[in-house]
Amino acid sequence: MENKRQFVLLGGAGTIGRIVARDLFESHPNNHILLADYNQEKIRTLAESFKDSRVQAKFVDARQPKNLANLLNGQSVVINCLQHTFNLAVMEAALAAGVHYVDLGGLFSWTRKQLKLDKKFRDKELTAVIGIGCSPGITNLLASYVARQLRKVNSIKIRVGSVDFRKPENKLAFSYSPQTIFEELTLKPWIFRNGRFCQITPRTGWELTDFAKPVGKVWTVRTRHSEIATLPLSLKDTGLKHCDFKVGFDREFVKEVMKRLRSGWTIQEFNKLLMLANNPDDYEITRVVVDNVTIDCHSKAKPKWQASAGDIDTASPISIAAQMIANGVINRRGVSPPEIAVPVLSFLVELEKREMKIRTTTRK
Repeated sequence: MENKRQFVLLGGAGTIGRIVARDLFESHPNNHILLADYNQEKIRTLAESFKDSRVQAKFVDARQPKNLANLLNGQSVVINCLQHTFNLAVMEAALAAGVHYVDLGGLFSWTRKQLKLDKKFRDKELTAVIGIGCSPGITNLLASYVARQLRKVNSIKIRVGSVDFRKPENKLAFSYSPQTIFEELTLKPWIFRNGRFCQITPRTGWELTDFAKPVGKVWTVRTRHSEIATLPLSLKDTGLKHCDFKVGFDREFVKEVMKRLRSGWTIQEFNKLLMLANNPDDYEITRVVVDNVTIDCHSKAKPKWQASAGDIDTASPISIAAQMIANGVINRRGVSPPEIAVPVLSFLVELEKREMKIRTTTRK
């Protein structure tokens, strides 16, 4: 019988963590999951909902490095779903415990810092895959997949858009971490232009992007993102000259967020507006345009899990990568972005199993 795989899931009670837990649980009967979170009540309730000894819960404070390292001892992989400001601390704990590592991304600056731990992870024969959610994650792999087939590439444009068929009562409702959205909207985005990294003014570059049905036309805008930190380096040999990222935001939503930020609203006030995925009914398309080739990943909500399309396409990739590390499919040691570490064809097969569809079109 195959050995059990031990996963510790940090931020297990969070919006994405709870979906990662469900994916891990249903993917393989030998997956054992330790849900770890600062919110003791939520993590215990979530663990009990599985009604299975394979899922356990434990309190953790990621600001206490020794306790965190002790928690990781004996695990196969630590899955970090915490805010990206904790990434370096969790990586150091993983090194101390001798455990492999995956996370959802570092919003460019943290990603660059994390890459500097490459030698430490290689010296300990450990794997760290950084930025393996939807975007970054799926986007990196789709970009690399097409670019490697074309061999010579001038431009990579990444766009993410969605449609919610529900009518939220509060137009200021947040679909994911308000803290991350603040940083995306207020920090200067990085782009790769004419073969050089440069920063531009926040909340610029609005574009009415025409996605496939049912999403349709969505306003997208440049924000700071992790893909730009790694793709130009990973695909340097293709001759890549331009790489940028834009995500779908309602323009009135952005105006209202900025208005309230300037008026002194606190993160606690914004957190109350985090929209829970009750009876989710949305659809998301993650698009990568490599010169004249467009490749889209289509994701839909999963009401059975109370998961939105964005929850599914963010949580599934990190679960897939963690399991690939545990079963030896990913065996590259050191710290790597997805396009370097993850075998793309195997990964795309796993996305299809989770009802995510890949569609490719070529412009003549």
